[in-house]
Amino acid sequence: MRLEIIIPDSTRPDLKAMLTSLTQRLSARPELVEEIHLNGDDEDAAIQRMFTPERLAIIDAADADISAGNGLTMEQLDARLAATRTEWLAANPS
Repeated sequence: MRLEIIIPDSTRPDLKAMLTSLTQRLSARPELVEEIHLNGDDEDAAIQRMFTPERLAIIDAADADISAGNGLTMEQLDARLAATRTEWLAANPS
């Protein structure tokens, strides 16, 4: 069996080297794939849990607001992001 992996040209050289090494190792010992944990179902379930009815209501309200023409200008968006960043940094000191 032949499996082709397409790596974007924009991929960093170190990642390309790692993918090449991984591909060679898997070609020599396919059973190694059993040791790779990809978080498939766990990750999907975690993402789905984030979409609570409350969050979906917020998303729907924002969508309706935007559809009504009540979007933000770039300057308003920049100001809101700066305020949110300041608030987050205050609540999460490093």
